Amino acid sequence: MLTVKNIYSSILFLVLVLFARTSIAKEPAAVPQQQELFLLQQMAKAPSLDGAQKKWLELFEQPGNSQHYFLTNKQGQIFQLEQDNPNSTRLLVDLKQLAANAPEFQLSALSLHPNFSQQGQIGFNTFYTAHIESHANERQSHRIFDANVNKALPFDAVVTEWKLSQNSQVNNTNRREIIRIAVPTAESAINQLSFNPYSKSWHEDFAQLYLSLPESPELKQRPLYSGAILRVHPEQTATASYSTPYNNPYYANPQYEKTLYVFGIGNIKQFLWPEKHSTRLLISHRYSVNNSSKHWLSYSDGGDNWQQSPPKEFIYQTTETISANNLLVYRGQNVPLLRNKLLLLTNQDQAWQISSLRLETSIDATSKPDHEGASKSTLEWLLQHQSLTTKELTLHRDNRGELLLFNEDDGTIFQVFQQDKDQVLASAPSSSSSMMNFLLIVILVLLLAYALYRSKIYQNSAKAFVRREFSALAVTSDMSGLNFFKRHQHEVDKSILLSDIKQCQFMLGNLVVMTINSTHRYGFSNLHEQELREIFHTEHIDKMVDGKIRRINVLINTYQKNNYIVCLYLRKGSDRITKKSYFDVVDDVIDWCWLISGKINPQHTEMRCIQTENVITDLGNADHKMHDDTPLHLSLIHI
Repeated sequence: MLTVKNIYSSILFLVLVLFARTSIAKEPAAVPQQQELFLLQQMAKAPSLDGAQKKWLELFEQPGNSQHYFLTNKQGQIFQLEQDNPNSTRLLVDLKQLAANAPEFQLSALSLHPNFSQQGQIGFNTFYTAHIESHANERQSHRIFDANVNKALPFDAVVTEWKLSQNSQVNNTNRREIIRIAVPTAESAINQLSFNPYSKSWHEDFAQLYLSLPESPELKQRPLYSGAILRVHPEQTATASYSTPYNNPYYANPQYEKTLYVFGIGNIKQFLWPEKHSTRLLISHRYSVNNSSKHWLSYSDGGDNWQQSPPKEFIYQTTETISANNLLVYRGQNVPLLRNKLLLLTNQDQAWQISSLRLETSIDATSKPDHEGASKSTLEWLLQHQSLTTKELTLHRDNRGELLLFNEDDGTIFQVFQQDKDQVLASAPSSSSSMMNFLLIVILVLLLAYALYRSKIYQNSAKAFVRREFSALAVTSDMSGLNFFKRHQHEVDKSILLSDIKQCQFMLGNLVVMTINSTHRYGFSNLHEQELREIFHTEHIDKMVDGKIRRINVLINTYQKNNYIVCLYLRKGSDRITKKSYFDVVDDVIDWCWLISGKINPQHTEMRCIQTENVITDLGNADHKMHDDTPLHLSLIHI
């Protein structure tokens, strides 16, 4: 059986062989110029827009269907385009007509739920839009605003959830408002909605929605209006239309809006995730230091405040302005020369060009604020094709990660390809030595790719997720604290006092089903127990299909600002990863609710009417001889 260790040994041997061969090889033939290596293929044609005020906004390839694209404009019209068949383009929905009660409606951003194409999953056929509208007084109760702002805020930036029906129709019956933010002008609209494309369904940050709010010059001293990125869970809870992730940087700081993720950014153009398996953002923004305004590409892990000091980690600065949708990391297969590079689309001397940037961070920006940028861009491709002679050109990728160019003037969508390798090699003299070297390189690449694939499979599996978090907790012998345990461990990994708990949340998947803290609304009662059991029972009725995740977590926040996550139950498809059965864990959750509520909020905790037979005992006395990671459908054969 091939192991990762054996693969790496084989790779080392092949490297030595290749080095020995290349040391006596002839000088290689010249490679054709890069201009000849890149090809364009027209994929679709968007309808023309009438009127100077209309402008294309977002372009997506429909997930699960590479023959169709979604395209929207600022007027709220969403079109569905069929590849290579412009006559089949149809208007999918006109959101402005559905939002006729919203004066001065203007669409500003759109994003698809990560599970958009996953039938049977939360988020199937679901998408989110952001628009700007005039404020109406009756919407004051659910409106986010900065109480320290004294001037009028006559507009609202609104995020809305929509669902496509089975026949791809949208109507007001499946429309749900997520969040509404007070803003000073119609230009203060949310300009980007995005989900982390690398987050998996079993990760804690899965389906968290990031939204960017631009800087308002007159209010830029206030965090919310200084150029900010916010983060929320768009799923509806029992008490609100969205929830705030407990690990948001300002979640427990009453001085700031708790949905804030990073602020003081200035004029935000775009943000993206440049690295897989990382939550670090790369932000494209116009930012001023010492009265000098430049365009920055800066890193943020969340919690940054750039109002008083500039970003400490950045990769590029320029006096030119980088437009939105002109920056991406290419991870497709059609253009190997550009793979895994950060690509930048710019217009230089009336000609478009694609350059690449290194992702390594710069020197500290505070030491040399006038520095032109640590990374110099490398020209990859000068776009001299006649079809790309336009004032409006943007960079996109389809759902397979392939590179798209969108000529917004005439609506043409192109896909980029690299010239066939056989044609490139045809210009070089053939020899048995060069062919052998080529075969060795192919084998080397395949072995390395397989080793990386196996490594990533392990890192991102559901079992690996459970290993990284706590898998059990128990009350201490004197009933004054909690002990946390890692998977397969008998020894206590971490202990806290019950009196140190500030808030405890129980989650079913990404939905918070119960919150307990010291306030009067968040105690626990017999009615809460009944409602909680009904929620868990309803979830259990839903059929488990391959790939579906069912997870029960408890999130504990302390007054010392420590956060603890315990995965009590995890099942993927037919495989139960954790040991206890579903309803045993449900009983445990109810017991924990009564115990923790009685300790941190006794004034609003009722007397329990029905006592279960389950008693929470120290995990050290429990039997941990085996861990049930056997598929349940195999276990049922022996019943």
